Amino acid sequence: MEAPRLGLVGWSGARTAAWDLHPDLRAPGQARALTRTELAAWRLADPSDVDDIVLMVDELVANAVVHGKGPIRLRLLLDGLLLRGEISDESPLEPPPAPTAERSFDAEDGRGLFLVAMLAADSGCNGGASGKTVWFTRWLSGLDHL
Repeated sequence: MEAPRLGLVGWSGARTAAWDLHPDLRAPGQARALTRTELAAWRLADPSDVDDIVLMVDELVANAVVHGKGPIRLRLLLDGLLLRGEISDESPLEPPPAPTAERSFDAEDGRGLFLVAMLAADSGCNGGASGKTVWFTRWLSGLDHL
């Protein structure tokens, strides 16, 4: 089932795309496909940027499926060469802090957050009683011009 695209190009030239995903085991795969398609439309120049962003989205959507509550919203924002990814759900609980390098590969969980921390320029979580948003930013190598 195709998730409807909810975003548009903003007045400042920034681009935004957003989708609501069902919180089931298909969500990470759907999020990967939607992200890859959108990044291609935005003409990201470096395939490694695309691969890393898709991996971060996959990890955070999978966490939302397993640990979150309610529908999942995936949002991508591109402003110049800075991309921000946001994954939101209705759970007020914050994810555990990203593991440290010393325990990341031996830990039973938290490896996905460690990967996000390693691939992102910055990452974090904003939460409240109505839910949380886990986010990351990534500086891009460039964009292909038309």
